[in-house]
Amino acid sequence: MMGFQDAFAILNKGQNSITSIKGLIASEFPKTLKALKIIDQDCASDKRRKGFSLEKVESKKLGFVYYARYSWQGRKIKFNTRTNIPEEAEKFALENKERLIEQYVRSHDARMYEILGQFYKPNSEYLLCEEKRNHTISELCRKDYHAIVANKFVPFLRARNVKSFNEVTPNLLSDYQDFLLKGKVKPQTVNNNYKALKRIFKYIFRKGIIKANSCESVHYIPVHKEDQAVRGCHELDKLKNVFDRKWKDELSYMLCLLIYTTGMRNSEITKVAMDDIIKIGACNFVDIKESKTSSGIRQVPLHEFTYKKIYEYWHKNRIKGALFAGCRPEAFSKANEELAKKLKIDGGELKKENITFYSGRHFWKTMMNVGGLGEDIEEVFMGHMVSSDVAKLYNHRDKQGKGRIIAKAKQVYKILDHYIFGCKGKNKKAPA
Repeated sequence: MMGFQDAFAILNKGQNSITSIKGLIASEFPKTLKALKIIDQDCASDKRRKGFSLEKVESKKLGFVYYARYSWQGRKIKFNTRTNIPEEAEKFALENKERLIEQYVRSHDARMYEILGQFYKPNSEYLLCEEKRNHTISELCRKDYHAIVANKFVPFLRARNVKSFNEVTPNLLSDYQDFLLKGKVKPQTVNNNYKALKRIFKYIFRKGIIKANSCESVHYIPVHKEDQAVRGCHELDKLKNVFDRKWKDELSYMLCLLIYTTGMRNSEITKVAMDDIIKIGACNFVDIKESKTSSGIRQVPLHEFTYKKIYEYWHKNRIKGALFAGCRPEAFSKANEELAKKLKIDGGELKKENITFYSGRHFWKTMMNVGGLGEDIEEVFMGHMVSSDVAKLYNHRDKQGKGRIIAKAKQVYKILDHYIFGCKGKNKKAPA
C-alpha cells in the first residue's frame, strides 16, 4: 500500500494521484478524514447571518487577501479588507459595513438622477448645504435653474444612456453646449444655463462623489457682438398720453402701464400684489421682496396715475394675491402688439427694430437717463448691480436715506409726467 512518502513523490513528479491519496487517507487515517470533513462543513456553512461573506483574492504581497462581499439593491459589491487573517477580515467587514456601502453609493453615482432632480427643489438639503459655502441665489433663479436641469440637462443625459456622474466628462459637457447651440439657443443663454450645472458639480466634487470636477474644464461660450441682438425701444416722445386712451384689452393696458412707468422686469410684474405697495413719506413705491438677484430686491417709485389704475384693476376684479399671476409670455407679447397698434406701428417694424415687451424696461432707463435722474439711483430703482455705498445712501430705513429716496422718487414722477403723461410740474391724476 502506498504511504505518504510515495504520495508526495507522485505529487513532486506532477502526476495526478488524487484518487490514490484519497484511498490512502481513507484506509489508514479514517478518523482524521472525518475530522477534516467536519472542519470543512463548518467552514463552508456560516450559521450566523452576518450580511456579508469573505472571498479570497490573490495578492502579490500577502499571497491572498480577503474581500468582504455585501449585497446592495440586488448588486454584489466587495471591498478589500487588506488582510489574509480571517478573524481580522471578519471584524473589518462587520465594523465597516454601513460606511463602505454608503461610500459605494456616493462613488458609484447610483443616485445621480435623484441628486439632479432634487438639487434645486424648494428647501433642498443639497442647495442649502452649498449655499453655506457660496453665495445664495434668489427664489426666481432657483426656479430657473431647476427648470434648466429638469427640462434640458436630464433629458440630454438620458438620451445618451448616462448613468453615472463619472460618465459626465468634459467632452460630454461640451457636447451639451453644442446641443443647446444647435437648438438656436444664444451663447449668452447657454452660459447662463451652464451656471446651474457648475453649482451642482461643485457640490458633488466637494462631497467626494466625483474625483474630478468636469465642469471646471469646460469654458463658457464666447459671446460675440453678432450674437448680441440689439433690443430696440420706442422713441421717447411716442408714448405721450397713450395711457389716456381706451384700450380694448384691459390686461395689455395694465402690463404696458406698469413696465413703462416702473421699469420692472416681466417676472417682477407677475408677482406684484396690493400688499406690495408701500408709502415712504408722501410717495408710493412697489416693494419688491423677490427678484432674480439680490440687487433686485428694492423699492420702485410708483406714479400716482399708475397707482390709481392698479387700485381700480384690483378692486374691479376682486383679486387676491398677485395682480397678474399666471401671465404667460403670450400675454406680454399681446400687450406689446396692442401698444404698437396704439402707436400705429405695424408688426414688421416691431420685428425689424427688435421691440418687445421687455423694451419697456429699456425705454424707462433711457427716459430716466435723459431726464437727469442720475446713474446711481437709476441702477438702484432698476435692480442692477450697484456698489454697497450707493445702496446705503438710499436706504429708506434711516432718516437721510429716506429723504434721498423720496426726493429721487419725485424726480421720477416729473420725468414720467413729461414723457409719458404729457404734462409738466404737478403729477397728473388718473381719470375717473
